[in-house]
Amino acid sequence: MKKKLTKKASGQKGVVTLLVALTLPVLVGVAAFAVDLAYLHVVRNELQNDADAAALAGAKALYQNTGSGLDWDGAALRAQDAIILNRADGQPLSQGLVQTGYWDMSQAVSGLQLLPALPSANDAPAVQVNVARSDGQNQGPVRTFLAGIWGVVAKPVSATAVAGVTSPGSVNPGGLFPFAMSECMYQKYWNSNAQPAGPRIDPLTGKVHVFKVGSLYQYDSCNSGEWSTLDFKASGANTIDGMIKTGNPVTLSVGDDIWVQSGVKNSLFQDVQKCSAAGDKSCEYVLMPVLSQVLSGNFATIRGFACLHILRAVGGSQKYIEIEMSTQCKSPLSGGVGPNYGAVSPPSLFR
Repeated sequence: MKKKLTKKASGQKGVVTLLVALTLPVLVGVAAFAVDLAYLHVVRNELQNDADAAALAGAKALYQNTGSGLDWDGAALRAQDAIILNRADGQPLSQGLVQTGYWDMSQAVSGLQLLPALPSANDAPAVQVNVARSDGQNQGPVRTFLAGIWGVVAKPVSATAVAGVTSPGSVNPGGLFPFAMSECMYQKYWNSNAQPAGPRIDPLTGKVHVFKVGSLYQYDSCNSGEWSTLDFKASGANTIDGMIKTGNPVTLSVGDDIWVQSGVKNSLFQDVQKCSAAGDKSCEYVLMPVLSQVLSGNFATIRGFACLHILRAVGGSQKYIEIEMSTQCKSPLSGGVGPNYGAVSPPSLFR
């Protein structure tokens, strides 16, 4: 009986040994794929970081010109320069595909709309970057460590990023000037149909329109503006005077209601003169809320945020601020997506 048990156990050991021998290549192969897939994922993450950085660098250059036009060529060149500063799989990158165009923020149209596409109201200028380790690009596909036992000696890996610039849909604390103007007034001096949108040109001077904005007491509703305590109702000039220096105390967004102050407050115009382009320039370029309608002593809804160049302010019996529309407001204190009234938020990744 003992001999039979010994013989049976020996037979089981032989079967186990045979099973191990048969499954070992499969186990090794699975382990090989696991190791190589993990490493390929690491390389892809490196390429994605590289593409993100290059796309953001390109987007930052879209508005580098002092004029209102978008610098597409400069943006593409900046993105290309950024690509070669990065590495993946331990190797420096030498090339990538850079494309420019418009990105539909509503995603009704998918993918980048390449130039010379014309933008719609939902489109933002953008830079798309694709970087890859593949045949003929950046030292070829990524070599595997162990998957070669299955005949896979290298695998292509790629990543794509899209970054662009939007007009702000919200402004963080410290970013807004406490003066509001009506949307109908803004449209008189801002050309939303231009490509890109920008200030209207005065045919008499060939330059951007210079105009005055003052109280409803002296101007009609489409040529008026009023001081605003922004997110809360208050009276007196002291609160607004502080906001000229410090801006809005809380984040404000398109669709929020703000308080439109009543009264012309001569001292405030004098304060603005001191910080305007004619003064120390600390409030020369500002973001102002554009309202659906300016009604003194009421709340009104924010429709967007405008970039204004304050040339000077006049108090006394006249009481107005002399301004022009501008595209020179690069606001680090803003985000989201709103209508293009000249202000731009910092570049951000769209994809």
